[in-house]
Amino acid sequence: MPSKKRSNTSRSKKPHKTQFFIDRNLGGFYLAEQLRSAGFDVRLHDDFYQQTERDPLIFYECGVKGWVVVTSDTGFMKAFPHMAAVALGNTTVIAFTNNNYKSAIRGNAFIAARKRIEAALKDHRGRNFIAVVGIGTFRICAESPLPSRKLCDPRDWESYEGVCQQAGVLPFAPKH
Repeated sequence: MPSKKRSNTSRSKKPHKTQFFIDRNLGGFYLAEQLRSAGFDVRLHDDFYQQTERDPLIFYECGVKGWVVVTSDTGFMKAFPHMAAVALGNTTVIAFTNNNYKSAIRGNAFIAARKRIEAALKDHRGRNFIAVVGIGTFRICAESPLPSRKLCDPRDWESYEGVCQQAGVLPFAPKH
């Protein structure tokens, strides 16, 4: 006798909503509220980390969780521990091109770039990238980026060692 239970194969699944992690340097209120009002799923730094937590660990853990890091600090791209954490966590990072803009300007730029951001995330499903958002611009700087620079703050190196411990790999120092 055939089952009277409806098959779930015809049910449409809701698409996965990307979660964006707002880095501490972007503040804890205005930008987040602006993006939430536009329909973005936003996570705030202070809801998950202490103010003193270093970026390598944060970048790694966000990648492991599948969160996209949003930051205004493009200097991370020159730092070995940051980039190693991005690679190990398979983390996607979106940075703002100008660190001097106020939250409203940044929020408007991010919202304006929404379709390009969503398309990039869809095109790179499972592969991380680093992108930058400016006023009227969005571009991918690096796809599946690897660490290659020598800049390293000792506090970031300690954070990177924690990343390596969580990832189950040995930390390697960049060659001088």
